[in-house]
Amino acid sequence: MEKKDNTVTSYRTCFGTDAGKRVLGDILINAGYFDTDLTTTEEQAVQNFAKTIIKKLGIHGPDVISSYVNKLFELPSKGI
Repeated sequence: MEKKDNTVTSYRTCFGTDAGKRVLGDILINAGYFDTDLTTTEEQAVQNFAKTIIKKLGIHGPDVISSYVNKLFELPSKGI
């Protein structure tokens, strides 16, 4: 019998609560997920770890990219 990988379900259960979403947001900010000016390999490694968390949540790949992009446009603009 093949063992089912429940990683996505586990990550979504953990980060899907209000507290989990706040923690995930804090992790992403502190890991430089939203930064574009990373200069060291260490900063890039930490950012890549944050990207791994997003991947483990099942938020990656061509099958979800349009939904992900649409959600970005629901965010308030800073008027840049």
